[in-house]
Amino acid sequence: MPITPANIQWSGAQPLARDFDDIYFSADGIAETARVFIQPSGILERVQKQDTVCVAELGFGTGLNFAVLAQTLIGQSNARLQFISFEKFPLTQGDWDKVLRERREALPIYGELVHQAPPLLPGWHQRIFAAGRVTLQVYHGDVADGLADLAARQTNPVDAWFLDGFAPRKNPAMWAAQLYAHMASLAHSTTTVATFTAAGHVRRGLQNAGFHMRKVDQQPFKREGLAGVYQGHAPRRANIPPLRAVIHGAGMAGAFTARHLAEAGVKVKVFDPNGIAQGASSMSATVLHSRLLADGSANADLRSSAFHYASTYLQRFKSFDSTGVMWVQGPNLDTAKLQRISAAYQATDANQQAWIRHLSGADASDACAAKINADALYHPTGGVVDAKALCAELLGHGAIEVIPAAGPIDTTAPNIVCAATATRRFPGCEGLEITNVHGQLDWYDSARPVVHMPVVGNGYLVPTAAGCVLGASYEQKPWHEDEATAHNLQLNRHLLGDTKLSWKSRRRGARCVSSDRTPVVGQLDSDNQGDALWLHTGLGSMGTTAGLLGAAAVSAAILGWLPPLAPEVAHLMRPGRFKERQARRGVRHIEPLEPEYRP
Repeated sequence: MPITPANIQWSGAQPLARDFDDIYFSADGIAETARVFIQPSGILERVQKQDTVCVAELGFGTGLNFAVLAQTLIGQSNARLQFISFEKFPLTQGDWDKVLRERREALPIYGELVHQAPPLLPGWHQRIFAAGRVTLQVYHGDVADGLADLAARQTNPVDAWFLDGFAPRKNPAMWAAQLYAHMASLAHSTTTVATFTAAGHVRRGLQNAGFHMRKVDQQPFKREGLAGVYQGHAPRRANIPPLRAVIHGAGMAGAFTARHLAEAGVKVKVFDPNGIAQGASSMSATVLHSRLLADGSANADLRSSAFHYASTYLQRFKSFDSTGVMWVQGPNLDTAKLQRISAAYQATDANQQAWIRHLSGADASDACAAKINADALYHPTGGVVDAKALCAELLGHGAIEVIPAAGPIDTTAPNIVCAATATRRFPGCEGLEITNVHGQLDWYDSARPVVHMPVVGNGYLVPTAAGCVLGASYEQKPWHEDEATAHNLQLNRHLLGDTKLSWKSRRRGARCVSSDRTPVVGQLDSDNQGDALWLHTGLGSMGTTAGLLGAAAVSAAILGWLPPLAPEVAHLMRPGRFKERQARRGVRHIEPLEPEYRP
């Protein structure tokens, strides 16, 4: 649920945290970052020797340290940056906009950062910059919880720590001994630490955790800061990333995963006997929206996290059109559910949550030019995805080779199976409870524009240059094409009014759906495999959202980084859940594979 934002007082370009009576940075903020953190840590020297540098920071604030370091590395090195930060009181969108006005000229990356600012929601938020060379992970919440999760789930060490919380006497929770212990557990033999404070208890705490500390002269700006290097016991070893990977399936799941790995420097072979973007991935007018829940469950977290990651990640691709999406009431959204979601995500306060707005029926009708008779939820960051074109765009990376054939399992490289229901043909996957649910979209021409933006709820309606697309049928067994066309038209009749439509064409595909309607993402525990397969399938109707989050999670785990989702969400999607259930209640929900599907 939403997190308490920072309480900021602005004095010109200088932000002050009222609750801590402390400034976020000095008047020479950019130079201060270089002087206090980057130079004492030796990061620019480190990037000359290693392909990827991992920096972790306590106190994200206005993102200044990240922006300065990322901008510097982009301009001076080919190295990749993994930047991990923690923030209990994140900025509101209004404060981010103020930061952008002050910093955009000196630090152009702020334009991207503010445009993709993490929402005021707890947990991990990942953002990608510089065509995949820079990955930012921000944890919203208590730093002790976030650090413990990082230490438990990331196998790679941290190369440099930036300690940039508010002053120790004003914010003691950010300078506790248990935090230093977590930092030490993520260190290797050359991990550095740097901070603006020279407080004695901070220096002693870091020394007790295994860091050899020294004072750093900061005159004339202030007297001293601290810097050090880890010299403790049992340093963490870096995960050796694979040079190549094999992906089975060239739909959205496979394309998303291939792109994440390729941008991390891995050469990827993608096998698919049916070619690029078949099945549900062949649709040229899919809608990216949230499908939110308000029950605080892992499933709710999955849906929210997937939407936010996808709506920011896709902004750099031509096949995504950020039109905004109107979510109206229908079978999946009644008045009570809308009210719960609106309250849970603070949808009535645009300054708190810029990504979701609760609108009256009249305001929703004005926004999308359709007759909407009840309150609705508006997602400004949603939009339309040409799934087929997106798959081709994603797979067009120079490190990706697409092979139009079935591929063997390569025991010398990670294998990620993204083959929809054909995943069950791979070793150890026979018991997966996944099946096909067929669907259809219909294209129409019209003499005048139908709506201004996609409208979802009771089916969905997507405007096009010539008219609109109506969908989408959800067929447990394939219907006759004309039956599906009539169904799609009936679903959206209330939005069309007296608009005259001329039917032009249809496209059919099959979604791969799991028995619990949850994606299947993670490593397969199998007695038949020396190195178990990774699975990414069962996306159902969440291909454009959960598909991206699943790709980020699988690629991060393979490379030794923290998956950008909560442990509970990773547990929810684990492939082994079906075997666990079948051990209790026997095998159910497994239908014969359709003959046209081949690995």
